[in-house]
Amino acid sequence: MRISWIDEFKGFVLLLVCLYHVEQGFPQATLGMEHLSALRMSAFFFISGVLFSTRRFPDFKSYFVHKSRVLLFPYILLSLLFLALDPVVYLFDLYARAPKMVIMNTRPVIENVGSYIGWNLAKIFVAGKSSIGSGPLWFVFTLYSISIAFFGLQKLCRGKTWAIVLGAAASLVIGWTLYQNHIRLPLGIERGFTTLGFFAAGFASKGAIKKAGESPSKAKTFATLGTGIVAFLLYALVESPNPNFSIMNNDLGKSFWGFVSSSALGIAGLLSLFLVFARIPDFFFKGILRNISRNALVILAVHWWALLVMRLLVRDVFNKPGIAYTVIPIVTAVVIAAIPLFRCKLYRLLGKEKISVSESLSIR
Repeated sequence: MRISWIDEFKGFVLLLVCLYHVEQGFPQATLGMEHLSALRMSAFFFISGVLFSTRRFPDFKSYFVHKSRVLLFPYILLSLLFLALDPVVYLFDLYARAPKMVIMNTRPVIENVGSYIGWNLAKIFVAGKSSIGSGPLWFVFTLYSISIAFFGLQKLCRGKTWAIVLGAAASLVIGWTLYQNHIRLPLGIERGFTTLGFFAAGFASKGAIKKAGESPSKAKTFATLGTGIVAFLLYALVESPNPNFSIMNNDLGKSFWGFVSSSALGIAGLLSLFLVFARIPDFFFKGILRNISRNALVILAVHWWALLVMRLLVRDVFNKPGIAYTVIPIVTAVVIAAIPLFRCKLYRLLGKEKISVSESLSIR
């Protein structure tokens, strides 16, 4: 059973991710997304930890098979599909405009289509960062790997919250240490430690979050809203914009405590906001956020691919003051058109069941 406010939370974070990629590809579309770098993906891994459950899986094997079907296989298949749809594969002259890849501290020398495809395959299967054509799917592989790892961690901790909190802290410290020493490991193990810390923290917070959402009253609503406002104000004080910040690359900024505190405050602010948001009657925007959450795999891959194509072919036309913002509705239109295609025809690539066009675009 899906929890509406959590779907809305996830949809909002994914929306921020998409807007960040617009700003990244077309810098004249100034959206201030760099200021939200510390909370975007950490918040998504945190809320994924809140949702972690093994009730439907009696043993590790059944959990492993399920996660492989809904995360690992879609990661591989979509990465390969969008590699095949990458314009550089068909017109190598476009490579000069393409995002440059770094694989385990190696910036490859790419001189032809063959080496471009080869390094993309290494990016998918060695670095766990997906192909250039579907860059954000690194998140899907990372979520898969840490979900599997956390299954073992919570068994080891025997469900004891204090032990899981210690595990989360240790994981963050290990991730930071690997970053400080410029260590990049196969399959993104270094970012796996960092993100596992947020995932485990989310699981450990599940009880408190559930309690905060129960028996809403005016006093409780105002207290939650106040908490969110304070958290966002403190976030604005401690957050330090860094153009190189990237959880995908495990590039975490200058200060461990700055990274952890800004991430925690941002997560607290978003949680408070959406707990209050849940008490507001349903309306159009909430439905859009839920739809984004339900179609996350499609949206992550397709919006990036659409931006890549525009970046390669027409960036000079669109990356101008004012005009750059028109990229947003263009990419939105491409994504909306792609959702029914994937959910009705290519649904097996997503590890999902076939649904109708109206269901795929529903905002209920």
